[in-house]
Amino acid sequence: MAGQRARTPYQDAGPRTEDRALPAQRSRAAGAGGPGSPAAPGAARTPRPGAARRRQQARRRGGTAAVLSAVGLPLLGAVADEVDGPGVSLLFAVGSVLGTAAAALLCSRAGRWWVVTAAPVVVLLTASGVEYLAHPGTYQGKNLGTGALRWVVGAFPVMAAAVAVAFAVVAVRAVPTRRRVVPQRRRTGRTAAPVGRGRRG
Repeated sequence: MAGQRARTPYQDAGPRTEDRALPAQRSRAAGAGGPGSPAAPGAARTPRPGAARRRQQARRRGGTAAVLSAVGLPLLGAVADEVDGPGVSLLFAVGSVLGTAAAALLCSRAGRWWVVTAAPVVVLLTASGVEYLAHPGTYQGKNLGTGALRWVVGAFPVMAAAVAVAFAVVAVRAVPTRRRVVPQRRRTGRTAAPVGRGRRG
């Protein structure tokens, strides 16, 4: 009619709302992010809090057991030698080697280096401490320096044996880890790209 503006099809249709997703799109979205949908091959799995807590508790228990083995067994062997006779000898050596081996077996991957480096220190301190506490009157004045030199010389073979055993246990524990890594690389067929090289066009 005259005097009235012509209405456009957009105005006749009224306010537009968001377009609804098609059924195929909804099914793909539900399959990609649904609670029961399988994870994508490259998607990273989020660790469960309970599993991480259990691993942390197991790591702490292993560290405590490793420390008790590394210190307790040499100390028991030294005390048994002093009770049996003057000076530390065979029982102390056996306790030191067994304690170091048990500590290297029970510790975590990060604690292996500490076991290897601390083994000779623990052996020397245990031997000298037990000997000094058993005979405090003997090592006074100049005799203390002579006794310290004798302790180092006497404990050196035990220290070397403890370090060798620690290295052997660490090497044995490292072999299964390498064997697990190699089949995983063969299964995925992926190798690490060399650093500093880009794709050539």
